Amino acid sequence: MLRAVAIQLGGTEYDTILSWPYADQYVAKLLHVDIPRRIKFGDCQVWVYYNPDKQMVGFGVLDINDCYSDYTLSKPHPYIVLLAINPTIKSFGYGTSIVDHLIGAATVLAANPLRCCDRLFLDVYVDNDRGIDLYMRCGFVPVECEPIPDPLEAGKQYLVMSRSVAVEPTRAP
Repeated sequence: MLRAVAIQLGGTEYDTILSWPYADQYVAKLLHVDIPRRIKFGDCQVWVYYNPDKQMVGFGVLDINDCYSDYTLSKPHPYIVLLAINPTIKSFGYGTSIVDHLIGAATVLAANPLRCCDRLFLDVYVDNDRGIDLYMRCGFVPVECEPIPDPLEAGKQYLVMSRSVAVEPTRAP
């Protein structure tokens, strides 16, 4: 069981995740440039996750934006900007726990239809087989059949995936 802690920019937790040795430099670029902009100008939240031994094992970032509003009738939507497991440790299903927490947080946001719609989006590079498998196990499906080239990453291909975060109405007994 992981404990989620919401954090702010400039704190020791954010500095810690900035210092992790990511294999993909794109993660560091998002942490240094994109995520601070989203927090400053948008509706973005960063959580870090601790295992029972109080070791920080990962982080997740959730934003409300309109980057995939073509699929939501132009409404803003929750979006998983980034999540990562500390690359210096062995994961014990931490990714699933982090995604489950982010789904729960998006469900709370989407409960207010004036704030955003009830579709949660993310994108994942096609060479990230473990990530794609994780997201599919958590109920995400690709929104398009063909991958999209990322112009910021020399045409590297990615998939846009989504899932519902609608709260099911309760039935009377």
